[in-house]
This record gives sequence, C-alpha cells and structure tokens, in this order.
Amino acid sequence: HLLSLIEGTLDIARIESGKLTLNVRPMHFANLVQEIASMFELEAAAKGLAFRFEEEGALPAVVRADEKRVRQILINLLGNAIKFTARGTVTFRIRYARELASIDIEDTGPGLSSEEHARIFEPFTRANTPGPTAPGAGLGLTIAKMLTDLMGGELTVSSVPGVGSVFRVKLFLPEVRLAAGA
Repeated sequence: HLLSLIEGTLDIARIESGKLTLNVRPMHFANLVQEIASMFELEAAAKGLAFRFEEEGALPAVVRADEKRVRQILINLLGNAIKFTARGTVTFRIRYARELASIDIEDTGPGLSSEEHARIFEPFTRANTPGPTAPGAGLGLTIAKMLTDLMGGELTVSSVPGVGSVFRVKLFLPEVRLAAGA
C-alpha cells in the first residue's frame, strides 16, 4: 500500500516536472485491448459483477503510442470501476475512427456528487462511497488524467449519484499500416 503510494507520487512528480517522457513506437493495439478486457472480465467475475466488452467496429492491429502509458490509463480506470462497484455491471466500450480511439468505462457504482465530480482528478481524492473504504491511495484517476493529457488526449467523467459513472478517454493513436509482404 505504501509502495503504491510512493510510486504514484513519483509518477505525478515526473509528469509535472516534464521528466516523464513518452516512448512512442508501434504497439499491438487490438491485442492489448483484448488482453486487458480478459484480465478485467476475470476480476469482475471474482467480485460477482457482470463485465461487458463492446468493440464498436474494427480496431487497428498496430498504432503508434506509448504502450506502457496506454495500458496504465486503462488499468487505472477499469480497476477503479470494478473496485467501487458493489453490484451490477462494468462496461468497457471502445471505438476507433480517423486515428482517434474513444474509450468509455461505464459502471453501475455509487456515482459522484457534484462536489466529488469537481475534484475527482485531484491527487488523494477519494469518493465518499458507502461501506468499507476500498484500498488504494487515491492517485489512479490523477495519474490516468495526467497521462492522457501528456499524450494530447482527453479524459472526462459524467456521473449520476446512485446510478453510476462513465469515464471517457479520447486518444490520438495513428494507425501503423504494414507494407505488403512485410
């Protein structure tokens, strides 16, 4: 717990100081998305939640991006959705058009009050969810937001208290078209 707090704080410090650089190169995007969906499907099932993976249209096999950072954004958002949803469904929806990946992570969790909504991406902010406090340092959303911003993307949230939340990520991920015979 303390180690993840220290690592998260260091990530934030590196991003804010401009010392975190992106390692942009070809990455297997469709495979990464499938792998993450499979991983979180198991995690949701272990908690008794339904998990839906919705791929709207074809995803490119290869895009140019920092794979570690794309993975970190998705893991932080999906992990939070499952952590804070006591019952119901977590949906991982993705579509790709004109080099833009649009990703929605929707849950049937407690939702956010307007005050929580305004501060949700600030470090160490935790939603006032009923019941026992979920583990974690409250840095996952901050890091996901900062990484998305660093990649020139956008991370937004819409939420209704008592109904759930939708975290929406938009990332510019140029497709890498492999030459014929390559």
